[in-house]
Amino acid sequence: MKFSTRKDIDAPAEYVFERISNFEALERQAMRRGIEVVRKDPAQSRGVGAGWTMKVPFRGKTRDLEADVVAFSAPSGLAVNAKSDGLDMVLVVDLVALSPKRTRLAMSFDVKPQTLSARILVQSIKFAKGTLDRRYERKIGQFCSTIREDYDKTRMA
Repeated sequence: MKFSTRKDIDAPAEYVFERISNFEALERQAMRRGIEVVRKDPAQSRGVGAGWTMKVPFRGKTRDLEADVVAFSAPSGLAVNAKSDGLDMVLVVDLVALSPKRTRLAMSFDVKPQTLSARILVQSIKFAKGTLDRRYERKIGQFCSTIREDYDKTRMA
């Protein structure tokens, strides 16, 4: 099952990449949402090899998740592979500079079941695919708006 969206952001590609690869800020955001996040290596740098173990509440159950950065190319994008309970997940973020101050973000999240129980879980989620697509689109839109607003604030200062 795949979720994807494209958004244009009124900010330079370098600034957008800096924000999407600010793992410390993303970790704090996840923790505020009730996700336990632990770095695999406390001294890890930003880039390929960075990884986390997480405990994610989902459908009334806490699920263990392992995530690793597998591609990191500033300022064009990154990719993260994750595994949890028979699910293989891939998050890919591509950035294209449309102009010096405008960037197109293309983000896709692909979930592939590897076990029978994971297939059943994904199949049950497919019934709500339309709702989940709209929620994904809205959340990514909010994230992009925040990036644009923060960029505007830095230009004004």
